[in-house]
Formats: sequence, structure tokens, C-alpha cells
Amino acid sequence: MSRIVFPVFQRFVQSQSPLVSQGRRQQPCLLSVDFLNGITGCECKVRLRHLKRHFSIFERLNIPGPKPSILVGNLREIMKKGQFHATVEWSQKYGRVFGFFEGYTPVLSISDPDILSQILGKDASNFMSRKPFPLAPRKSLGLFLENGHQWRRSRSLLTPAFSSGKLKQMMNIMTTSADMLVENLSSRCRGREGTVDMYSAFQSLSLDVIGRCAFGLQTRAQTDPNDEFLITINSCQKVLDNTGMSIHEGSVSFSTTVAVPFLSTFIFALKNMVVFFGMNPVVWLRLRLREVIRIRKEMGPNNRITDLVQLMLFPPTHRSHVEGTGDEDASHEDKLHAKMTEREVVAQSLTFLLAGYETTSAVLALLSHLLAHNPHVQARLLQEIDSLPNKEVTYQTVQKMEYFDMVFDEACRLFPTASLIVTRKADKAREFKGFTIPAGMNIHANIWALHHDPEFWNHPEDFDPERLSRFLSSLTAK
Repeated sequence: MSRIVFPVFQRFVQSQSPLVSQGRRQQPCLLSVDFLNGITGCECKVRLRHLKRHFSIFERLNIPGPKPSILVGNLREIMKKGQFHATVEWSQKYGRVFGFFEGYTPVLSISDPDILSQILGKDASNFMSRKPFPLAPRKSLGLFLENGHQWRRSRSLLTPAFSSGKLKQMMNIMTTSADMLVENLSSRCRGREGTVDMYSAFQSLSLDVIGRCAFGLQTRAQTDPNDEFLITINSCQKVLDNTGMSIHEGSVSFSTTVAVPFLSTFIFALKNMVVFFGMNPVVWLRLRLREVIRIRKEMGPNNRITDLVQLMLFPPTHRSHVEGTGDEDASHEDKLHAKMTEREVVAQSLTFLLAGYETTSAVLALLSHLLAHNPHVQARLLQEIDSLPNKEVTYQTVQKMEYFDMVFDEACRLFPTASLIVTRKADKAREFKGFTIPAGMNIHANIWALHHDPEFWNHPEDFDPERLSRFLSSLTAK
């Protein structure tokens, strides 16, 4: 509005009260001040009306949720309690569908399995985009933050790295790293250390495996607590905790950009200053990954390495021409399977390194916690391992460990990792179970609430590895 009003106002003032007119000095017309005050007041009223309408969208859609502030939405409560705890509390109070505001951004949280089945499955084409992340880079977002065609292309290029054949090749590396973990823990137990931090031990293991399997990096994460790579990764994790994917009292920059989105430009400028002075650990990682990329390019596509970096730099040719394929289709296929730029390879590598490091170590630590508190489950799991040929865990034998699958699935049900970042954005309006999801609405798939819903899980807070097996058996009996 100001773009239209103030040029008009400027012309009005110039015409009514020129400072110099025909050689005589005149006083500015007082009407111009009154006019300015009136215009400012009108603009404030218009903006206030817009804010009231914006923050009442869930009320107009008859969707329950916490009452937002007209300035910062529900950000104050989110920062006070933490985003995770606030979401859990709202789920218990408002049910499987509710709306809240991350600052100015409206978010529809859904834990209804039928609706999520439509959004994430049957109608996925309408929900290809993800909720925007205020501090995400402008380009090369990484797989978890990409949308539409960019996401499809990245997924198409990365999927071959996780085929059964590639996983079989990685098994020896994983086994070697796991043996090193067992030896380290045994040594510490023999030394009768009072307390063993399993989370730190699994962090070192995760970094060792991901570094070797995905990037061919040889780390000393499991043998040297001062390993530069391990320290840098942990520093990056602290940066993500303070500016990262979830909002809490410590995430000042993230919370600020959520409340006032246009400030993200200033935050990025500040980040670049930090990079310039060499205080950003992400830069150290990026430089190391670029060095790996440089070496791989020099080695070329015909070496025997088949890790993630190699597949991103030299993707296999998937395109096949069939009779009747038009030039437009062929061009689309070319773009879909074109190899990644160096910027994209670095972004994807950082995403897998940081996300895989944290989630893997967290799941393993929580699984150990559950086994320690449930010795009968631990004993049965050990019995299953002992029954394997030569007591050896291989790619083939692990496929037959049914009880291990139950234990692992139940641990992931109780503690779903990264449950706050499963988001989508509606391209077109949809109606589900009597309420409307308008076009452009941000969706949060509330996985935690779904996994702890007493209607679907008897005693959902209990650790019961066989619950899923009983459920599947009941379906088979029907």
C-alpha cells in the first residue's frame, strides 16, 4: 500500500507547499502533516485487519488449537516449552488435528492415520512441497528440504546407493566398526570405569560407519575422543541445536526468523561474517568434502569405489529410448538423471552426514536404554543371536532375525527420530473428514502422537516388542 500512497503524497506536498516559489520563501502547508497522519493511521488499520484475519484462519476453518498472539502466533509458548513438548501437549488437548502458528507461519498438525495416508500416499502429488525452513540456504537444500522436481531428481540419483547389492558391500565396513565398538566397551568394562556414556560411544560408531561407507573417509572417531572430525561434527550439532530444525529457548536466530521472516536475510549476512572469520564448523566440513570430491574426480568414474559420493558424481545411466518417446520426454529424463553439481554434492553429503550421524546414534542409544531396563527382552534377543550359524551376524542372517526386527520397530515406535521435520505443503485445497486444508497450508505429520495414540496401541508407553507381530497376526486371521 505504501508503494502507491507515498509517491502520491509526495506529489501532493510538493504542489501544496513548495519551499521556494517565485523567489519567495513560504511555510509548508500544515495539511500535509494531517494527511500523512491519516494515511499512516489507515495503513496501520489495514495491516491490523490483515493480521487478525491471518491469525484467525484455523478458527474460520473450525480447526481447534492454541490461541495465537497477533504478533508472534504461538512462538512464545513454543520457546518456553520447546517445540516437541508443546506439540505433545497440544496433541493431548486438541486431538489428532489441530492448528498452531510458528510465528507468522500457520501449521496444521495431523496424526489421523487415514488423513496421513492420503497426504503421504494416495494424494502425495498434491503435497510434494515441504514446509519452508527459514534458515535453509537459498540453493542446494539437501534431500530433506527439497521440493518437487528437485527432490525427485535427488532421490533418483541417491537411491542406487542403498540397493541390497551396495549394502552387502558395506557390510564388512559396518562389521569392522562394530567389532571396534565392542572391543572399546569391553576394555572400559575391564578397567571398571564407573559410567559408560553409550550415546557418545554410538556417536563415534555412527560417524565411523557413515564416513567410511558414504564418503570413503577414514576417521579415528572410535579410538581418539579428540579426533578433529568428531569434534567438528559435534560442534555442527550444537549449531543446529541453537539455530536448527526445532524451536526452543536457546534457538534465538531461528525463533527470530520464524517470528519475522524477512530477517532471514540479515541472519544469512551474519552467518557469512562468521564464515569469514573462520568460526563456523560447517565450513570446515564443507572444505573436507570438497577435497574428497576433487580426489574422486581425478580418479574418474571407472574406479571400484561405489559409495554415495561416487554415485552422485558419476550416476549410472538410466535413460532408455523406446519407440514413440518424444524429445520433450527425453529432455525431462536427461534433467532428472543429470549428474549433480559440486554444490549439490556437498549439500547432499552434509545432509546425510549430519542427519545420519544424529538419528542413528540416538536410536542406538535409546535401544540400549530399553534393553537395559527390560532384561527379559535382552536375554531373548541374545538367544536369537546365539542361534545364528557360528553366531555370526551377516547381511543374510540379519534378514532372518525376526525378534530383532520386533525390538527395533518397537524402539522406533516409542521414540520416532526427527518427528518434527516430517512436513508437507498443500498445492491445492483438499477436504478430509469434514474439514478443509486450503492451498498453501503447511502440514506437520505428527508421528509422535500417532505412535502414542491409545486407540491404536494398548498401553502405548510400554515397551512391548511383540505388539506389532500380534497385530499382523490378527489381520491375517481375519
